[in-house]
Amino acid sequence: MDPKDIIKGAVLLCMFAIGGPALGFLIKNNPSWQRWVFGCMCFMTMGGVMGPSEWGLTLGSVEWYRGHTKGYHFYFNEVLAIALITAFFLNGKKDFRWIPPGFGLYLAYCFLSFLSITRTPMPNYVMMSFFKFIKVGVIFVATFNFLRKEKDIHFFIKVLAGMICWECFIALKLKYLDGVYQVRGTFEHQNPLAMYCVMAGMLLLACGMSPTPHKNSNFYLIGFMASAMIVVCSLSRGALAIFGLGTLGVMFFSMVDKPTPRRFGVLAGMGLCGALGLAVVADSIISRFNDKGNDASGKTRELMNAAAIHMLRDHPEGIGWNNYAHTINQPFPYGDVIDEYERDRGRKVDPDYAKGVVESHYWLLLSETGFQGYTSFMLMITVFLYWNIRGYFAYRGTMLSCVSLGAGMGCFTNYLQSLLERVLTQQRNMMLWLIVLGLTAAVESFRRRGKYMAKKK
Repeated sequence: MDPKDIIKGAVLLCMFAIGGPALGFLIKNNPSWQRWVFGCMCFMTMGGVMGPSEWGLTLGSVEWYRGHTKGYHFYFNEVLAIALITAFFLNGKKDFRWIPPGFGLYLAYCFLSFLSITRTPMPNYVMMSFFKFIKVGVIFVATFNFLRKEKDIHFFIKVLAGMICWECFIALKLKYLDGVYQVRGTFEHQNPLAMYCVMAGMLLLACGMSPTPHKNSNFYLIGFMASAMIVVCSLSRGALAIFGLGTLGVMFFSMVDKPTPRRFGVLAGMGLCGALGLAVVADSIISRFNDKGNDASGKTRELMNAAAIHMLRDHPEGIGWNNYAHTINQPFPYGDVIDEYERDRGRKVDPDYAKGVVESHYWLLLSETGFQGYTSFMLMITVFLYWNIRGYFAYRGTMLSCVSLGAGMGCFTNYLQSLLERVLTQQRNMMLWLIVLGLTAAVESFRRRGKYMAKKK
């Protein structure tokens, strides 16, 4: 074992096994400190303060590997999640849940995906991914148990708006002061940055358009505009299209819910701001859609999908979670379709060059975790989207309807974009996604208990 891993392991043991529970004990009777801890947990889903940062430590790191998990990752905001869970448990409240609504479906997805270890060439890579997905679930549990009242939801939306405004500041600096073409902000790549902002932006817009304005409603809309600017700065083609689609969807269903003067005003204001903004950045967007590398990128995606189909045909139970980037290379035959394409174009193929991972999240699931992992994932996201739809109708004309609409549209747009991008396997996007799922579970819990239903009238 690497001596550095021994030191890291000792530090992590103290943080996770001692520090998290100890902090939870200290804040168990202090709602104000619990809010600070929750806010920090959310903020640390971003890459860093001024640039990319891991906010954590990794054991058994395999940095040269091009898979979606390269070691046993420990993120510091998971310590904060453990602290919150400990605090809520020690409070002894009867509504505390170790397994919130829907979390069992997430665990089922993890365990069914883990079954791909049976015939995989690299079991250690499967363990890395299983460990990552199971461990990050504490953020879901912490979020659900924190969001017990509508004011807690407003606090989260306010924190989210502040986070996006800060990320926008960094993006604008990189774009206009440092001259970066495709801004990555505090993320490792522009695509996860853009999709993070798509998910956050839909929630901020829906809550900002609430028919029952809150004192922070305008700040939510500022956060939405900041998310739009970040997506434009990223120049991610898919995110640009998806963001526009999601925005139109939120505006349409907001008006269907309850047309109000405020919503008409927001609609007009956003339309004017959008038109002016597009006029300023139109040349950059058009140039990005006409980049010479677009066709090559599209062909690469197609070939990687074909390799995934080949893997699934040979291994219906999955080639092994986190094993695509291993089996796409020699001595396995699955990358031959890419090599043959390169040779047909007169290019030399380097057998030692390490190919990466398929971009489509769904083909990645099918190839790595088989039909059982894919089916469980689709069942899980379908149930949560159904809860979003049910919450939208159950709380018509209230803030909670807007929360359900924004959470549902944010998730739906990310699922749609997942046809082309595997961002939901990346830790920062996963964390925000699990927070939004925890929010959805909280609203569903309200509905089941008849909580806040009187406010519909």
